[in-house]
Amino acid sequence: MAEEDLIKEEDVLAEGESGEEYLRHEEEEPEVVELPQNVDRIQEKKDGLAQEIANLTAQVNQLMNELETRQLAFNQCNTLLEQEMTK
Repeated sequence: MAEEDLIKEEDVLAEGESGEEYLRHEEEEPEVVELPQNVDRIQEKKDGLAQEIANLTAQVNQLMNELETRQLAFNQCNTLLEQEMTK
């Protein structure tokens, strides 16, 4: 088993190159990966999401105002009902 490991290691290494030299060589040459240029598409998506957030925020604010108005109306009706019942 140990012999097989040595044979495999020798297959990977260049002639006369030690394992340490192989690792040092790998560290010196990092792999560079280029990403596709999607800046415009990403910006459009970002703008679309910002608009959607603004629309949803406006809807939430409108619903909160309606809720507050309905709560005030309910409280007023309750007060008037209590006054009628105490007469």
